[in-house]
Amino acid sequence: MQGYRHRLFDENYFFKKINSTNTKANKLIKDGIATGNFLVAAAEQSGGLGRNKNGWESPLGGLWLTAGMYGLTVESNLTLFTGNCIHKALCALYPELAEKLKIKWPNDLYYEERKLCGILVTAIPAKKYHLLGIGVDTNILEFSEALEDIATSLQLELEREVSNQDVASAIFDVFANELPDFIEKGLDSKYFNQHAFLTNRQIELDTDFASYTGLYKGINSKGAILLELKQGMIQPFYAGSVVKY
Repeated sequence: MQGYRHRLFDENYFFKKINSTNTKANKLIKDGIATGNFLVAAAEQSGGLGRNKNGWESPLGGLWLTAGMYGLTVESNLTLFTGNCIHKALCALYPELAEKLKIKWPNDLYYEERKLCGILVTAIPAKKYHLLGIGVDTNILEFSEALEDIATSLQLELEREVSNQDVASAIFDVFANELPDFIEKGLDSKYFNQHAFLTNRQIELDTDFASYTGLYKGINSKGAILLELKQGMIQPFYAGSVVKY
């Protein structure tokens, strides 16, 4: 990714190894170094960040990025929109994966039953920035013992090496092209529901207040997950973590 450029970004920063692209992006903003839209990429992360302060294993071979987007006039659903964009990009690049590639609410992409991609979106309102953290297991052939049964990579599924630059460009092309419609019209929940990983699954959702178990019924136009808690009773939840499915 060294020397990578995309029309979406005014500035680009590449590191061979870094603690976290998200942490670096935050510091670039705090120190007033980054201006406009910018991209931080790393060949390897030693302290990659996942959702809810979880770690994200980020060895050599993967695609590890944080995009700093300035002045986006969106209040919610940027994570789900980014998930839609990544799904569209990967399906266009690798049509043979399209049937089994799914989007898992709220911030992952799965191939069959294995995680392929994670998304971490954070806002810095005081600086008018959103940070889009994207991690894609592209050319990883071996995972740690903790992940070997639950993660996969593009190279493993396609049985060939892929170009990280091609994957990044495809993602940001879709993102740039569809961003105006997202800002004007909101989330394309229909697309998400057509490719949802949790369809027809009984799931457990952990929220800040309690845990709920129900049948996944998709998401609504505002991005809330819909659970049928009992027959005929469908409840929307706007935040939480799917802990069982």
